[in-house]
Amino acid sequence: LRAGVTGDELDRLVYVACQDRGVYPSPLNYFKFPKSLCVSTNEVICHGIPDSRPIRDGDIVNLDVSICHRGFHADLNETFIIGKVDESSQLLVRAAYESLRAASEMIRPGTMYRDLGGKIQEVAEQNGCAV
Repeated sequence: LRAGVTGDELDRLVYVACQDRGVYPSPLNYFKFPKSLCVSTNEVICHGIPDSRPIRDGDIVNLDVSICHRGFHADLNETFIIGKVDESSQLLVRAAYESLRAASEMIRPGTMYRDLGGKIQEVAEQNGCAV
């Protein structure tokens, strides 16, 4: 992922990749969602609709790819720092990742969602962020 690429270009890549593999992009037409993936840039928290806006140096971009294969859905997302971002943005991305990692270590049968949320909040606060 690099500066200059548009959400529409990423959408087309994901759509073609899904077709090539015989899978369906889950977001497409889900409650009228018009695209094959979600592109959330900067302050867009999640489920951003890809468009013709070029990604710029300094952006924080989350790509969320979901597919349906043989009746089962899979979902993966990743956050990318594009070029040079300010220190507070780097800290935010790092805190989010560390919060997710800490909560993921707790996952096992019987773990309550509220306990995961508590861990996410704890780690976020340790990193100067809030949930």
